[in-house]
Amino acid sequence: MKTTKLILITFTLLAIIEGCKSKKNTTATATTTSTAKTDSVKTTTGFSIFSNPTTSKDGVYAPGENELVAIQKQFSDVTLEKLKIGHMLYTVGPCVNCHGAKNIYKRETSRWKSIITEMAEMAKLNTEQTDAVYKYVLSIKATQAK
Repeated sequence: MKTTKLILITFTLLAIIEGCKSKKNTTATATTTSTAKTDSVKTTTGFSIFSNPTTSKDGVYAPGENELVAIQKQFSDVTLEKLKIGHMLYTVGPCVNCHGAKNIYKRETSRWKSIITEMAEMAKLNTEQTDAVYKYVLSIKATQAK
């Protein structure tokens, strides 16, 4: 549990720093997607860590309540914190050290387990981190428009 909290804190700080660098760009994006539902987490500095719209053409966005409810149908013990850790690992963590965040919508749900297991080994993710990424991806797939 300490490792999970440390990872979450580390990625949160990275997101805050990145948010500071691209605040102007984030504001423009939020304005152009004002009709899209957003899941924002405000920090004490006023920056939004997760300001991405909850829908995107590649399925890479911060999870919110919709994703949590969808994944809890399959895995009742999943928390929003775990999904957010998975999102951070997938988008700014070791997953993007070798490649960009892949389009979640392009692959079938049944393929993601083997993909994530293989990639996690190369990225040296522990079991808990691997599970967080897997559950994050499944939560996005569960809310994918048909």
